[in-house]
Amino acid sequence: MARVDLVDLHESDDPALREFASKVSRPDGSIGGHFAAEAHFPAILTNVYEARLAIARDGDLGNRLFVKLAVAISMANRCTYCVGAYSTQLSAQVGGHEAARRFQRRVLDDELAGKDGDVVRFALELLDDPGSMGDGDFEHLRDEHEFPDRTFVELIYVVNIVSGYNRLTLALDLEYDHDYPEEWAQEAAEGSIER
Repeated sequence: MARVDLVDLHESDDPALREFASKVSRPDGSIGGHFAAEAHFPAILTNVYEARLAIARDGDLGNRLFVKLAVAISMANRCTYCVGAYSTQLSAQVGGHEAARRFQRRVLDDELAGKDGDVVRFALELLDDPGSMGDGDFEHLRDEHEFPDRTFVELIYVVNIVSGYNRLTLALDLEYDHDYPEEWAQEAAEGSIER
């Protein structure tokens, strides 16, 4: 059970929260538990959400790579809730839950190639030990994928924002509420995906 009350955004006295609810409601009208928890601090809820949208929509990495990064970061942070949330999004982009699960296996086995692999490895190294990042890490992405400075700032903020969501959902013990199978999300978060 969540460690804070979950706000019903549809019934809030705050018109801004009711408007926000219309943006994030699922087809059945429900709203993710993390939004309901974050609603205790509306300015953070809306500003972090808008920052995430700006990166996913307007960033150089693109929405698909953003979602892949979010899955990988959530796995590294062992956040079942967020693995499920982002894997639900990834499933829609890659052709279903099985395809999302295959991506998770490739992350765990460090089998991602090309730009996806390089960017995910950079993000996971940054997550693990930002002080260990060296000039070579940056030069590789510059040389191989022509990353400008803007893209590095974007990538670092993806790690920060997704990790923030991970910490929020883990600390508040939010109940899993996603379409992606919870058992698969948990296996990915624990690094124990069955073949």
